[in-house]
Amino acid sequence: MDKHIIEWTATAVSDAIKESGRTKLSVSDETGIPYPTLNRKLAAKSEFSFSELLKVAEALSVSPAAFTPPQFQVTASHAA
Repeated sequence: MDKHIIEWTATAVSDAIKESGRTKLSVSDETGIPYPTLNRKLAAKSEFSFSELLKVAEALSVSPAAFTPPQFQVTASHAA
């Protein structure tokens, strides 16, 4: 995967964790993603899997679309 996409996704997840008021440890515990793995992915040293992004979105009560880079989002004008 493109490094810029990995970095964008890591930043989006990190920002969502901060905005939720949760800790990385609590997100790790709830999602089952080991803490060292979560830290590595938040540092953009490896990429999140789709299932991990879904687990994080559920834990933070946000839409998984929040972790989709803009170039991959479908807008209403493009969906028709």
